[in-house]
Amino acid sequence: MNSRRGLSLALIFLAAALTCQTAAAQLVIGRYSGEFLSLGAGARALAMGGASVASPTASTASYYNPASLAGIQKRYIEFMHASQFDNLYTYDYLSFAKPMANGMAGALTAMYTRVGDIPVTKLSDPSQPLSDDNRVLVDHKTGDNELAVMAGVGRDVGHGWRGGANAKVLFKSVAGESAGGLGFDVGVGRTLVQGLDVGLAVHDLTTSILAWSTGRTEAILPSAVLGGAWSADLKSVNARVTLAADMEGHFETRGSAEQISAGPLSAQPHVGAEYLISNTVALRGGYNGDALTYGAGIRFSWLNINAAFQNHNDLGFSHRISVGIVW
Repeated sequence: MNSRRGLSLALIFLAAALTCQTAAAQLVIGRYSGEFLSLGAGARALAMGGASVASPTASTASYYNPASLAGIQKRYIEFMHASQFDNLYTYDYLSFAKPMANGMAGALTAMYTRVGDIPVTKLSDPSQPLSDDNRVLVDHKTGDNELAVMAGVGRDVGHGWRGGANAKVLFKSVAGESAGGLGFDVGVGRTLVQGLDVGLAVHDLTTSILAWSTGRTEAILPSAVLGGAWSADLKSVNARVTLAADMEGHFETRGSAEQISAGPLSAQPHVGAEYLISNTVALRGGYNGDALTYGAGIRFSWLNINAAFQNHNDLGFSHRISVGIVW
């Protein structure tokens, strides 16, 4: 049995097993259950406000829009480390993309997030009510761990269009309990004219699920991102400018977490710009929702290094560093 058929059968088996478990469990809409999947990938993208669905880098294409894997001619590896919210939350990203047979390209991606040292409390005497003599104490500390592993493919599908899809396996653990799930993403993209690209990606297309060891099952509702990117050479100064804008929509009400709300729908804009000098040094800026983002990068023939920064009014400072290799 070839590897592609084996992977397909494994995903079908996992989907069937999770479906059976879901049928017998408590099913709820997990409004923020998939929040770790929306943190973005790569420092370049964050510095540009997260606007990347139309023209992501090859090493982040599987995350933002698997259709953008189509046409890559080299191998790409990117590792990113992020410290979120004044070091309370860490996030690591690793992706490998390469061309494949029959005009296809594929990528394997892993995303891991962690919150450590979460205190678990109890009363000094749990059998008695809270009082001055029976105070709350820290019993022990735990952590929250979230992992997603993605396999994506993309190719040209004719008439100028590119198409792609992701399958992703999800894992979570917190306070001694664990969860597993499965989800799918799809995307399309097209170059309208030279320098102008558009893209559309739908994440968690079939409603991803997380089945917990407690018997609770959380549904992650679909979301969609539509966007465009325009680039032009400034030959007089040996530079290239790129402008990008995305609109990320969710099929649920998310309150103050989103900038735009309309009944059961909510949306958040992402806009960004890049100024690339001599195809080597890049300066970037943007808005991720209502948060200002900025960063810089340096590019060599085989090595890319990027940094990005974002300051949230309530949650503090976040930074990301990513290193990419091309060969």
